[in-house]
Amino acid sequence: MASLKSISASIQSVPSTKEKLQKAFEALRSHSECLASFNLQWQDLEDHFASIEKSIEQRFKDLESKEQQAAPAAAAAFSSAVELESSDVVPRPKLKSLCANMDGQGLRLFVIAHRKDLQDMREELSAALRTASDPAKMVLESMEGFYPVKSKGDKDVQLAAVRRTCILLLDRLMSISPEISNDVKDRAKKLAEEWEGKVSKNGENPLEGVAFLHLLSAYGLVSSFDVDELLDIVVFIARRKQTIDLCRSLGLTEKIPDLIRKLISNGKQLDAVNYAYAFDVVGEFPPVPLLKAYLKESKKVAQEVWKKGNGSLQAENEAIAKELAALRAIIKCIEEHNLQSEYLPEGLEKRIAQLEKHKAERKRPAPTMPKTQQQQAANKRPRPALVGAAGPTTLTAPLVAQINQQPQHLSSLLADRVSPYLPSAGLYGLAGPGAGASALYDRQGPSYLGSHLGYVGGRSPPMSHIYSTELSSSLYDKPVGYSGYTASGGMQHGSLQQPYHQSYYP
Repeated sequence: MASLKSISASIQSVPSTKEKLQKAFEALRSHSECLASFNLQWQDLEDHFASIEKSIEQRFKDLESKEQQAAPAAAAAFSSAVELESSDVVPRPKLKSLCANMDGQGLRLFVIAHRKDLQDMREELSAALRTASDPAKMVLESMEGFYPVKSKGDKDVQLAAVRRTCILLLDRLMSISPEISNDVKDRAKKLAEEWEGKVSKNGENPLEGVAFLHLLSAYGLVSSFDVDELLDIVVFIARRKQTIDLCRSLGLTEKIPDLIRKLISNGKQLDAVNYAYAFDVVGEFPPVPLLKAYLKESKKVAQEVWKKGNGSLQAENEAIAKELAALRAIIKCIEEHNLQSEYLPEGLEKRIAQLEKHKAERKRPAPTMPKTQQQQAANKRPRPALVGAAGPTTLTAPLVAQINQQPQHLSSLLADRVSPYLPSAGLYGLAGPGAGASALYDRQGPSYLGSHLGYVGGRSPPMSHIYSTELSSSLYDKPVGYSGYTASGGMQHGSLQQPYHQSYYP
């Protein structure tokens, strides 16, 4: 203990201290003639100090003896703490038997068969691995078959189960930190070199990257591989929770700024924010501009999905699903890192409500005309039609008269007369039922009617333009009053300038 060493050093310095004190005493005695009552002798002081020194030495020996007796108990307590996980958890007999027999393949099959009981299996594996004579060798042998000759990658359910089990075994091996012989380490390095050439570089099979990095960490092979290439693999699996811990165990902490730049350049700004907080580099990578850039990128992705599907209902649903997932992920990030004061989530929540409402309206069946009215309509002679860009539009005389007399009420009139027979058209194109056809007509007036209501006479309605380029200005591209931020990132109404700028991240 540091306290015993300090006490021992003080005891050893007592003689020199006494010598200095004696010199001071002799100097004082030279002036004793001035002090009539001064009759103190040095021997009296020396006897007093000797008594104190003896008492201190005796107490020091007692303390030292107690420490020596306590040392084995402390060591035993430390050993018990290290093995607490194993001592508290008793592995099931079959699991313990497989490890004791060094049956790596059998161990993997057993874990796969009990994967529904994964949490208990994780705890038992650490204890069971300790019973193996060479756990590092056994786990390495269980990796066989990770890359079969013919496979569909992670999409193959059975292969995905094998790969997840391999990752679990490597993770549990890391938790017990066993001694690894040079022979086993060389074999692990050879396997890692083989895997490196097969790891998916496009993110289609993320389990390959996760397993590869676990293999490097478990067998201490990081120094044998190019760090920049490892960062490229991390980029594709960055969203997985264990990746942050993997970066630490691989010793990549100093390379985190480079990793964050790679994430940003790959459109993974949300992951960049999480890594900036995890490794305390938020000052270098402010989160709000990154979140706004991610929001813009997610909108772009949704538009591309919509275009690729030619604006079909399926493509629109897929685009909305992607945008909703991005919006919710941003809100979760804001809440996790307490960024509400810098980035108000109200605008994001309004956008979510807008998209969900649109989905619900698209699913709602359009009302149909009763058969009696259909027969009556079929017997009537057709009225003169207004011809526009979208084709002829059949209108009733009362409707035309009302339009000519009250053009200022055209929006509500159309909503009452026409929209009940129209499908919901979208957030960026035509307005939905009762939502106000004024989005189409409030600028053009009645003369605009003929070119946009061709479908009333029997034509199909125009396709929804929720992600159309001509109407790409969305909720996030315009100044919004609820958050106080303009599209350029500045504050409205004379408020302080927003400290984050998009130009930080080209």
